[in-house]
Amino acid sequence: TVYGSGPSAYTSHSGGRMPGGPPYEEPTASRVNKAGKIALGALAAGAVAYGVHEFVEQREEDEEKRRLAIAMARRQQEEAERARRENEARRRREEEEEKRREEHERRRREEDERHRLDAVYGQNAPSAYAPSAYAPSAYAPSVYAPSVYGRQRADSASSHGSRGSDLGGFRPPAPFGRPPYSYDPADIRFVDPSRSSENSATPETYPELRQTPSDTVLKIGTVLALKHQATGRLLRSDRSHSTASGSNQQLVYASRRNPAEDDWWQVLPANQEVPVPGSIVSYGTQIRLRHINTGRHLHSHYGFTQGVNEVTAYGDQTLSDENDHWVVERWGDGGYSSTWKSTEAVVLRHYVSGMVLKSQDVMLRDDVQSVTCQGRGDEDDDKWRVVLSD
Repeated sequence: TVYGSGPSAYTSHSGGRMPGGPPYEEPTASRVNKAGKIALGALAAGAVAYGVHEFVEQREEDEEKRRLAIAMARRQQEEAERARRENEARRRREEEEEKRREEHERRRREEDERHRLDAVYGQNAPSAYAPSAYAPSAYAPSVYAPSVYGRQRADSASSHGSRGSDLGGFRPPAPFGRPPYSYDPADIRFVDPSRSSENSATPETYPELRQTPSDTVLKIGTVLALKHQATGRLLRSDRSHSTASGSNQQLVYASRRNPAEDDWWQVLPANQEVPVPGSIVSYGTQIRLRHINTGRHLHSHYGFTQGVNEVTAYGDQTLSDENDHWVVERWGDGGYSSTWKSTEAVVLRHYVSGMVLKSQDVMLRDDVQSVTCQGRGDEDDDKWRVVLSD
């Protein structure tokens, strides 16, 4: 169909070109647009492919790092475990070596003790290696009351009198070779160096006698606890408490009301005394009390507060002096030369100073009741009761 005249007005549906004319060409702008789209699509596809590649590489790298970290942690654990096993093996070797040394030292001390006992008792020496040899039926205990203290009668005409108690006119005898006790704070007395553990014939150890409450007679070697009659608390010591002032030695205090492992003490003779193990102890006798758990002795000395002496646990099996000596007295009359019985209240008098073991309802801290050495022994706070093991 022809619309108008002239070639420029000619159109048809014959393929976009005029009959007899040149082929139809798409405009340049359209061709550029298509090419751009194709290029952009190629770029996008390339970017996606690159991103996928980078993601895969990063994941592989992270996985490798994780494997390396796991391997390193495993090596560190193995090294730590190896070091722990080596330390444990070293510790066991050191403990075994220490046990061997201790066993060697124990045997040496036992042998030395055996020689000492042989020298003291001759052929009748009890065996240091067989505790059963110390049973009461084996040694027929005799009364032990050395002449250096007591066995003298108390001076009933003492001018000291009492303080409303049932002591009456009881006055302890003067210590051997020394003036009577004055209880003057300025009267500072010194220990006799000859009455220490140095070069002493006294055995370093005695067999522990565990008595039932029905066996009321106290002996050399008896293991006991001391209960303060007024407060019901038990005399105690342990390595975790030291005096806050004074000597900074191991503290002695009163605590609880039922015996525990830190409350047990063993009755021993004074230094330089050599009673047979199991000998019955009489009132007026000087004794030492050795703490079972720590091996230290009940001890007192001057220099705490004027008129009040410090009480500590001091020394060990090889170290002891006269400040560890206590005179056991029956409450009220001293009871000198009578048998010490667990059924009777007692006073423990420090031999050097003449003052007595005392406790009061004064708490140094929680469950730590004060124990001192002071006074004449005529107050209720000076009374102690023996508790025997069941």
